[in-house]
Amino acid sequence: MEQLSEKIREITVNRERSHSKEFAAAVERITRTLSSVERAATNLGQATKQAWGSLSRPAEQHGVRLSEQVLKACKSLTIPSQTSSYDELKEFEESSLQVTRFMVKAYNKYVRSIVRSLKSEVSILEESIAGLGKCIAELSRVLDHSNLGRLQLATLDADRLALNARELRIRIDEIQKRTEALREAQVRVAKLHDGVSLIRERQDLTELGRIDQQTKQTEVEIVALLEPLSKPLRKLDRPDRSGSFEVHKSTVNKFAEDSVAAMLVTPVSDLRAMLRSLQEVIESEELSLEPRRKRKSIEAIQTLLAGELERLREDHMILQANRQEVIRQLKASGVYDEWRSLEDQLGRAQAEVVECQSNIADLRSQETRLRTVVLAEKSRMESVLKEVLDEPVSITVSF
Repeated sequence: MEQLSEKIREITVNRERSHSKEFAAAVERITRTLSSVERAATNLGQATKQAWGSLSRPAEQHGVRLSEQVLKACKSLTIPSQTSSYDELKEFEESSLQVTRFMVKAYNKYVRSIVRSLKSEVSILEESIAGLGKCIAELSRVLDHSNLGRLQLATLDADRLALNARELRIRIDEIQKRTEALREAQVRVAKLHDGVSLIRERQDLTELGRIDQQTKQTEVEIVALLEPLSKPLRKLDRPDRSGSFEVHKSTVNKFAEDSVAAMLVTPVSDLRAMLRSLQEVIESEELSLEPRRKRKSIEAIQTLLAGELERLREDHMILQANRQEVIRQLKASGVYDEWRSLEDQLGRAQAEVVECQSNIADLRSQETRLRTVVLAEKSRMESVLKEVLDEPVSITVSF
């Protein structure tokens, strides 16, 4: 793509050279017309001074000011050399337009008060300023006809196209690298999964899995049994809540944070006292529970107080003790460390797979966007260059 920019710059230089005589001629016409404007302004100033006594004081002042301002505008314009570049000619064109607009503004400001007395000089000045405007317009036409402005824009477009094409190639390379990393991570996951599955078949690890499953089931039972109490406990845990139940505030806070942990670690005596107080509050209608919620809450409390509280805690405690014993035996044999190491490696490999997949998806989105931009820029440049060069143009973009 860098070759495209260089080719357009080469075409620009050649075209600038081929139009140099036409440019020089247009500048020469402006120079001659500018001299005519200076002469007309000088003559107006002299005629104004010579008409002293026949002009009103304001008319005399306006004639002098118009002459001075036009001459000042003429002298402010720097004529470019015959070897000036297109950019320098565009700057000259803009300066010329500004000078002409200034002259026209000054002319319109002062001409009314002097036109009757200095009709001939004013008419010549008007015609010379108009002639200057026409010459500048001719320079503009010549510059536009050269299409050098469009070629300059095409050069910038080519640079942008090259940049976007380079970015697209980077994305494509990154996708290939991340895809390869994904394949490697997936292979590691498969191997580690097989290793974990194999080691899990050992009897002691199977026993650990069975204990963990039973522990989860016990905790599910606890959650289900405590669920009817969640709403009344939330109401009692509000910051603005006060009353006789305040004594159980710390226990209620524990249940709000983690009901299972609170059930298992809070002393049984505190739990029983809290449950009895909770039942009293519910039955007193103080919490304004709907009938069904009230009935379910009381049934749950009664179930827990009837011995389910101690049974669930004891079952969970026994399972935890058995789990610790199995883990002790596994650590003694070295199996536990090997298993945990494989599990950790598997977790990291699975995380790498997810990260690679996310990166690839993001990179593919960027690739699609850049590909669309590159192809659109390529098509637009081919169309512009075809118009400028008046011949078919095909741009090859590699990515």
